[in-house]
Amino acid sequence: MKFSGHETFPVREGWLHKGMKLVAETPEQFLDEEVADYLGVGRNMAKSVRHWLMVTGLAEVDGTESRGRATLLQPTKLGQLIWDYDPFFLNEGTWWILHANLVNNINATTTWSWFFNNFSHDRFDRAVCLESLRRFIESSQKRVPSTSTLSRDLGCMLLSYARAVPAGNDDPEDGADCPFRELGLLSYYRTSGYFHVHQAAKRIPTNVFGYVTSLAFPEAMRESKTTDIKLQEAARKFGGPGRVFCLSSETLFETVSQIEQQSDHFIQIAGMAGDRTIRLHCMPAEDWATLFYETSEELAHV
Repeated sequence: MKFSGHETFPVREGWLHKGMKLVAETPEQFLDEEVADYLGVGRNMAKSVRHWLMVTGLAEVDGTESRGRATLLQPTKLGQLIWDYDPFFLNEGTWWILHANLVNNINATTTWSWFFNNFSHDRFDRAVCLESLRRFIESSQKRVPSTSTLSRDLGCMLLSYARAVPAGNDDPEDGADCPFRELGLLSYYRTSGYFHVHQAAKRIPTNVFGYVTSLAFPEAMRESKTTDIKLQEAARKFGGPGRVFCLSSETLFETVSQIEQQSDHFIQIAGMAGDRTIRLHCMPAEDWATLFYETSEELAHV
């Protein structure tokens, strides 16, 4: 379990583009003392950029290259794919994919993974959320970090997603430009101090839904050309579409029904009432991501 690395900074607009540009073109600059200048950010922010590149699955340590104890970064296959098709991170589907990677990365982004997979409240204040996180770590028989460490990590996560209501002149240091807020998963009501998780049906691109589902059910991807996943299981499975997209069984059904109309039979609803399943074309997550970007590129040129 890890509760640090981001230096309390949520991802900011433009950070991942700047970071990937270094990783893809001049990775040695990340080891330079002047890396903050190359990125156009502060020193601690430069550390945060590196952290976000790695935990979102865009970059990894290059095992063949190092400078003393320091190691170079290289793009992952996903990182290279995104760099080739969406280098400025303008496609909302890209942010859904990166969000899914955070939710599935319990070792490196424990608070993110816990919140979307284990925290059951859809309306809460920060104190309740913090205490629930502490109890989760305790029940996992892991050493519980200090309250201040947990509070900083939780604060960074909430700032990453929560849109303030009513909107105001936010402090530029509070993460107001974090692109994850555009996913519409969380609101913060200033007057009451409460957060609200949005569990309504969402418009999710077909291949992004496939990417998320294949991350949660990798064994199903190897069985045949298609696989049937019970709707209830898809809603509750760790890292599955219900958890990642903040959907109940009912709103997951609505979301998949919308996807079915545009999926060319790649994703369908099968069965009736309590026996409903999601029938999914079997592909590894990496192939779903590739198909998403190739399809997006084709649509952009229509």
